[in-house]
Amino acid sequence: VDSSHAAVNTVGKNMSVNASEVAERVDALVARIDGMNAEVDTFYIFWAATLVFSMQMGFALLSAGAVRRKNVQNIMLKGVLDACLGAVIWYLWGYGVAYDAERDQPDANPFIGTGCTNYALAGHVTHSNCNSEGQGAYGYDWVSWFFQYAFAAAAATIVSGAVAERCNLSAYLIYTTGITGFIYPVVVHWVWDSAGFLSAGNSDNDERWGTGMIDFAGSGVVHMTGGMAAIVGAKILGPRRGRFAPDGTAQPGFTGHSLALTVLGTFVLWIGWYGFNQGSTLKLIGNGKTAARVGVTTTLAGGMAACVGLYIKRMLPPALGGTHVWDLGHTCNSLLAGLVGVTAGCATVEPYLAVVIGICSAFFYHGGSCLMRKLRIDDPLDAFAVHGVNGLWGVIAVGLFTKEEYSYVVDDDGNTAYGCFTGGDGALLGTQLAGACIEIIWVVSLSLVLFLGLHFTGMFRVPVEMEEAGLDVSKHGGSAYPENPEPDMTAYKKKEEPVTTAS
Repeated sequence: VDSSHAAVNTVGKNMSVNASEVAERVDALVARIDGMNAEVDTFYIFWAATLVFSMQMGFALLSAGAVRRKNVQNIMLKGVLDACLGAVIWYLWGYGVAYDAERDQPDANPFIGTGCTNYALAGHVTHSNCNSEGQGAYGYDWVSWFFQYAFAAAAATIVSGAVAERCNLSAYLIYTTGITGFIYPVVVHWVWDSAGFLSAGNSDNDERWGTGMIDFAGSGVVHMTGGMAAIVGAKILGPRRGRFAPDGTAQPGFTGHSLALTVLGTFVLWIGWYGFNQGSTLKLIGNGKTAARVGVTTTLAGGMAACVGLYIKRMLPPALGGTHVWDLGHTCNSLLAGLVGVTAGCATVEPYLAVVIGICSAFFYHGGSCLMRKLRIDDPLDAFAVHGVNGLWGVIAVGLFTKEEYSYVVDDDGNTAYGCFTGGDGALLGTQLAGACIEIIWVVSLSLVLFLGLHFTGMFRVPVEMEEAGLDVSKHGGSAYPENPEPDMTAYKKKEEPVTTAS
């Protein structure tokens, strides 16, 4: 009997030890899986950010193709500086203005980021929450800065197209600093930081406006901001000399020098848009289905807008902006307009409604472009028509077409808010309209201060003779397409020996 009891006790102890080991191994396995998931999310955002950053190449190609050959170096240098100067500004203070790392604190500011963590990324080095547990240990905090920087650089680059061929480089650097460092990140804070008063992630009903905005990837935050700043800058700077006749008609001779570059730039931007929109899920684990649907809606809106834009230009009479030709440049811009229009609602609308958004985007782009010419506001890349008009349309389209199942905002009573045309009560549409209005007021007001300051100090526009000669020759030492003469090879030719005759 004693031996039997001893055997039972031994077995029990072994089972207890084995159970403990199994529990430890399960915990270790769970931790490993959690770590792998976190690293997958980090890589996913890095991949998306790289695509968004590659849009700078698309903007450079598009801009170079849309200007005259005498200004190619100038516009491409500005694109390079957008990325370089923007990185420094976003690091020092832009990211801190946009995203308050202390957003969960009761004193978080709904208007602007005030926590010290994201200014110069100081907290990411010294703050324990960024270097020990959770996503911080797997680089997500770092890659989030890179992702948001790529968006900020895109917003600033939009403006460069509207002031191309006559803006002084020093003035360009000043307004880029203002947009990247303050105008744009404040709008980001309102809509995308959970402490912002327009943010869908703000759970404080007393602080949040309405339902909070749905601007999934930035039709309003990025594109409308850039487009509204663009029209203000273009209006204050004035048209290129000779662009409009005294009676207001547009003069020939101002078309871009390379449609090939325009098409290449359009395709690069389209590719980058998949990082822009799909990357805005912010994580892949648990969001794969949403990301996949975003890819579908993004593609359909852009493709449909291009097809419709092609026929708008071909079929409409000249009095309505038609040309009766198959216009390649107009088709490319219509495609971009469709992508802008679906960016806010790419995760919340059905594919067939993305097609509707694309159709409307083509008409809104055409109307915006015609309006700019009618108002004699010179916008060489149609930045306002593509980004400003369709950024606004994208924000409104969310309030019309968002599906209840896909919506992520609620009203004050906790009820899901969704589009008017999909059965909603209008609460979301009202919030979208109010949010768009305050964004426009903010951007236009500060842009007026910024651009008027540059104008009255005489810094904004290049002198007449430089504009007429071209900024490449005047500012950058020569054309982007130098005509290199054949080098003089006389000195390198072998001298012929004199012929001697026998005596």
